[in-house]
Amino acid sequence: MRKLLILISILISITQLIACSTTTDLNARMLEAADNLPGIYKINVSQGNLVTQDMVDQLRPGMDERQVKFLLGTPLLIDPFHANRWDYFYTLNVAGKEQKHERITLMFDEDMKLSGLKGNFKPSNEFKPMTINTEVVDVPKREVKEPGTIEKVLHSIGIEYKEKY
Repeated sequence: MRKLLILISILISITQLIACSTTTDLNARMLEAADNLPGIYKINVSQGNLVTQDMVDQLRPGMDERQVKFLLGTPLLIDPFHANRWDYFYTLNVAGKEQKHERITLMFDEDMKLSGLKGNFKPSNEFKPMTINTEVVDVPKREVKEPGTIEKVLHSIGIEYKEKY
């Protein structure tokens, strides 16, 4: 009887250990199967600061923090212990799976001038000036209308009506 209880307790403990080790694999398979079900839509999620190689190519040593913010935007992380270091992160998850992960860290000197960078991007050796997308639009002159009789009467008694547009 005692051997039977020991054997049963060993079998129960072995099945529990096997069940615990397969749950992660089983969960992964269940999530993969749920992703492939028709009719379930998973959105693309982008998080962080989108930084492109063109933006990094415009960075130059000696730029102040205002110029860097103009090019790359506000950093996602400014370390309170290292004020001269700015971190930009970007993650793109397509349909629930991480597809793209980028990081760039900018270092500044004591005068808060850009001194270096590290991360997934490499600075270019060729000079690329800042580019701002601008369009020139010709606005036609506004025709001034002759005031009508009602406007003339209102003006004569001291009530004026002016259009704002």
